[in-house]
Amino acid sequence: MQPFTNIGNRTPTFDGHLLHLLDTAALVCSEVGHDRATTGQIAAETQVCLAGIYHCITSKADLQCWIALHRIDSLFHGLKSDLEGVVDPRKHFGVTVRDHVCYISRNLNKLRVYVREHETLEYDAKDDVINCRRSYFVIVYDIVKKLQLQQGTLLDSSFETANLLGIISMIIQWFKLELIRVILDDLAAQQTALFLDGYVG
Repeated sequence: MQPFTNIGNRTPTFDGHLLHLLDTAALVCSEVGHDRATTGQIAAETQVCLAGIYHCITSKADLQCWIALHRIDSLFHGLKSDLEGVVDPRKHFGVTVRDHVCYISRNLNKLRVYVREHETLEYDAKDDVINCRRSYFVIVYDIVKKLQLQQGTLLDSSFETANLLGIISMIIQWFKLELIRVILDDLAAQQTALFLDGYVG
């Protein structure tokens, strides 16, 4: 999977415009919904003319695809980078949870749009989004599998990986940075401890 900024051999300037567009469009869509959001609203919020928007994307569905691709791609490559030099499976696991929790907190608008809308949308690059999701799942699956081998656990690794990602992703539903005063590292540590040792442990 290519880094987001290398897809299509675009220039850094183009990528900067596209990232600004994605951030703003995600905010607009999270407030009014993808169906109700118009390119005119997005243009007004980004202070970019419609021609400038359509230079980056071809349609609203294309925009939704880029929001999804950027979400998964950033998470995938950020995790790969943070895992470099980490050997112990438990530390691998802790880094994975921390990265996911921190990424959710920084990208709530994009993620809420993605979770709420993406299953109902049709776009040409939907397979790209599915492949990105699969790549991220595989890297987390490998971490869970190594941890299970170390611990001698016989649980199904695929099920446990899906369960882990489901638990962490539920943060999207309740987390509000402006209302909940929480240190993200503490939240990640609590999620890690819950999964590894359970509340009773």
